[in-house]
Amino acid sequence: MNRFIVLTIIGALVFAAVGLSSPMMTLYLESLGASYAYISIILTSYTATALVFNYAWGRISDVAGRRKAFLVLGLGGMAVANLLLSIVPNVASAWLVRILEGASMAAYGTISLALMGDLLEQESAGTRGRKGRRMGLYRGLASLAFAGAAVFGGRIADAFGLRLVFAVCAAIYLVAGIAALVAIKEPPPMRPTQAMAPLPTVKSARAGLGQLPILFLLGVLLWNMTHNASTSMWPNYMASLGYSKSALSTLWGFAAFIETPSMFIVGALSDITGRAAMLAAGAAGISFVNFGYLTLAAYLPALLGIQVLRGFGFGSYTASAMVFAAESSDSRTRGKASGVFFAAGSAGQLLGTFMGGNLVQLFGFSALYLTCGMLGLVAAVCFVALAVRQRAATSVA
Repeated sequence: MNRFIVLTIIGALVFAAVGLSSPMMTLYLESLGASYAYISIILTSYTATALVFNYAWGRISDVAGRRKAFLVLGLGGMAVANLLLSIVPNVASAWLVRILEGASMAAYGTISLALMGDLLEQESAGTRGRKGRRMGLYRGLASLAFAGAAVFGGRIADAFGLRLVFAVCAAIYLVAGIAALVAIKEPPPMRPTQAMAPLPTVKSARAGLGQLPILFLLGVLLWNMTHNASTSMWPNYMASLGYSKSALSTLWGFAAFIETPSMFIVGALSDITGRAAMLAAGAAGISFVNFGYLTLAAYLPALLGIQVLRGFGFGSYTASAMVFAAESSDSRTRGKASGVFFAAGSAGQLLGTFMGGNLVQLFGFSALYLTCGMLGLVAAVCFVALAVRQRAATSVA
């Protein structure tokens, strides 16, 4: 079977499981007895683990010259972690399981992006001008699966309890792992003479770690900090406004449905306008979303509009950032570049999740969403500066 199709199906399965569980995670931890501050510590531990393992998995896969085994290992670890989450007796046990989950998800995220980058690199020359579109389709269909699953997550929790949600996720990850083991063929290593040089706009923008520009990595960190601080407490915020579990999972899923066409459209646009412009649009969008949560979340019609903008902002950032990271190097070092990209994202998530619950605990939800709105604007400035530098470098060349 075509590797692009296989990776896309596996991605859809993974994000279906994430869609089922992520809107329910903080509520589940709260039901086990965790305070908002304790929830932030648990989520921070998950992200800190991912931060360490993102780079490690990518670097190891480059050295080994193989990626499939690490992908299967990550998916298997996610299956085990979610099975354990469905039966943990207390919040302390859930904390330990989340650490395993963080290491496993880091393996999936880093290796799947490296595999997709390798695949796009090795396709015929005629498709290389459509990397953004292809990446947008791959990631957009994953968001579609996330959206559909998120709608059902709250309904499963309302009807059968939160524990069943994680048991279903374990089964989905197991299916994804089996699919990776059986259907993925390791792509042949690229010979040095075949390696396509990084895009001039990427190379000329003062590449930093893993050949990724510092401005890009700073923007990635800030965007993820904004997004995670906001979403880590979003279910609890919606619950405090009177929305049911079914309503909040539907709203979450609605935003994810918007991500699907957004990622495909933005991916295609980024092939024309450049990645940095679309990254800036995504960061600005997320900033306005948080200002909207601050002022309009109690009004359902307005909240639906905010969720549309959230879908666009998330899709615009995600599709552009993934292809930017994937095209920054060739297959010999793409694992490292992918690991650095996800590590920067994890660092942002670490700061965001730690900030989220603690800020709410000390000052309330309004302080959280005001802070997130301002951080999103700073991320947008970083990406605008990156776009300016790339254009300047291109004009000089």
